[in-house]
Amino acid sequence: MTDGGLPSFLWEIAHQLRRRGFPMGIEDYDALRSALTAGFGLDSDERLRELCVTLWAKSAEEAEIVRAAFSRVELDDWRATPAVEADVDRAGAGLDPAGAISAHPTARPGSASRPVLAPAGASLQASLAPELVSSPPSTGEVDRSLVLVPQFPLTDREVAQAWRRLRRPLRIGPAVEIDVAATIERRSRSGVVTPPVLTPRRRNTAKLLLLIDRYGSMTPFHSYVGHVVRAIRNAGRLDNVREVYFHDLPAAGDRSVLDQLTDPFRPDLDQVLSLISPLDDGRVYDDPELTTPRDLDSVLAEVGPTTAAVVISDAGAARQRLDTDRLLDTIALLKALTSQLSTVTWLNPARPAHWTGSTAGLVGRHIPMFPLTREGLGGAVDVLRGRPALVERPL
Repeated sequence: MTDGGLPSFLWEIAHQLRRRGFPMGIEDYDALRSALTAGFGLDSDERLRELCVTLWAKSAEEAEIVRAAFSRVELDDWRATPAVEADVDRAGAGLDPAGAISAHPTARPGSASRPVLAPAGASLQASLAPELVSSPPSTGEVDRSLVLVPQFPLTDREVAQAWRRLRRPLRIGPAVEIDVAATIERRSRSGVVTPPVLTPRRRNTAKLLLLIDRYGSMTPFHSYVGHVVRAIRNAGRLDNVREVYFHDLPAAGDRSVLDQLTDPFRPDLDQVLSLISPLDDGRVYDDPELTTPRDLDSVLAEVGPTTAAVVISDAGAARQRLDTDRLLDTIALLKALTSQLSTVTWLNPARPAHWTGSTAGLVGRHIPMFPLTREGLGGAVDVLRGRPALVERPL
């Protein structure tokens, strides 16, 4: 049975991928229909599976997900359906499914002969000397129904789609584009044909500083945060992405301001908010293992005042704990960032339900804080693009 000319199990596979959050649309399904109509993937189940991998997967991780979806579905005798049999017969006769003559191993008289490729399952041992062949020990068949790649809440594509919206286009570099308005104005003013006016091409000059919390309560999120950071760097199309790391906080603030609280049991620090000084001796690290220290001031001086910053930390939400000292140090860090960078926002990998009653909930009163989800990334990018965010007590 086929669905619109395609085997019915392909529609089931597409539904499985969609339920897993696989970024697949109707155009991907239509691309497979066109490829099968052109005669591709009709030789065997393996060829059909690899055709779907080629059309749908955009990374090695997504390729494994597609293969696993194939392994979970029972493939019926799809090549016995009339529509597919007609495509196979036309392809085997040297004709594509539209009826045109296609390339075939049998060459026409007088034409140059073409090398015949070995089947996909043929071994390479026949082309090698026997003494050079060394077969590895067998470990059994691989269970393709198991997805042996991490399944994060966000895919590479979703992260890239969010961060590609962070743009600060400026015309930089050699003049290679025609400025139509300036060219018309020059020719109208001179009255003769003049050379076109050229202008530099627009480039995205957006710069991003990522301050990432490591170890402690952030240990369970290391793989997920690393995945998001790699996607931002590789596919975000930003001019410059800089990552620095710290544990809990880069440094401790001035704790003497806590003595001026009239109510020491009050969780917030609104009474002494203006008295908290920015961090001036913070220390961060260039590597995730926290082995290469660097002064925070030097990092902020290198990135410049036009750089946007994102802090990635649970801020105590993972343990659902309220720590007044950590709140004080966090406010001191945020003051140092907001005084030297253009915009600052916060991404929290912990669930928003855990923010209430923890340090994270109070930090969110002073800086825009978003969960590390698709919607949260979109909100953080909007803030970095200049969209005003409502916070209770902005710094």
